[in-house]
Amino acid sequence: MHPGARTHVGPPPRFLTSGPGLGFGGWAVGGTRWGAPRAERERVAAVERAIERGITFFDTAPTYGGGASESLLGRVLRPHRERVAIATKIGPRDDPRESLEASLKRLATDYVDLAQLHEAGERWEWQLERLRRLQDEGKARAIGACNATHLELARALEIAPLRSYQGPYNLFDRDVEERHLPRCDRHGIAFLAYRPLASGLLGGAYRTAPSFPEDDHRRNIYWFSGSEFARRHGAIERLEGLARGRGTSLAALALAWVLARPGVTIVLAGARTAGQVDDNVTAVERP
Repeated sequence: MHPGARTHVGPPPRFLTSGPGLGFGGWAVGGTRWGAPRAERERVAAVERAIERGITFFDTAPTYGGGASESLLGRVLRPHRERVAIATKIGPRDDPRESLEASLKRLATDYVDLAQLHEAGERWEWQLERLRRLQDEGKARAIGACNATHLELARALEIAPLRSYQGPYNLFDRDVEERHLPRCDRHGIAFLAYRPLASGLLGGAYRTAPSFPEDDHRRNIYWFSGSEFARRHGAIERLEGLARGRGTSLAALALAWVLARPGVTIVLAGARTAGQVDDNVTAVERP
């Protein structure tokens, strides 16, 4: 077994064992690639409201708004640093040390609770080994992986003491159930679910296939166009009927479903306004 594989490390950080819980996905507060931009004060208010509502896990990346998400989170979270967990990522072409140290400056902290490999590029094994060194130096309390194939995840567990895996999971995107979730369970690592509302599709706002601007990342998501949207829209109508019968919303139903799935540790729900945070929290608080 590779030196430093996860059998040689102690218990995982508390924030990765206390789930399931709602976390804050920080892409949208970066201010780009999510449709019409929101004023910075609204995005700041979203993070502040998340803290007020008891959210303690915040996930971001250098690519979210070209560092803007990290910078905004760093300013708002700094007074609360000891009671929140911050996770960021290393890009597939980035030098782990250079990337993480730049992130630490933007986040106004000397460590992150979780440093994750955003996706597997050509040098991903080397990157994981370097992340382990940064963990040993105290710059990251834990390391994790995102968007890996099940074979890459298996190999990653041999290379480094992974504490988490982050992947997409929602009512329409359930691929992780076959291999990723069982592997996380067998190895005792946390599963962080992103895109719980399918990038807004499960929010109930779209009655026809939407037309997103060129710079909106949702423009390239296949389920928002053509027959794929039509096929899912029929399912959405049925889910909305189920939600109404339970006295709740489609979004609340979708979030609660992911939170209730076996093996899920944290569900990352994005928000650009305080009102959206309230909606997310209310959804998971409702019985």
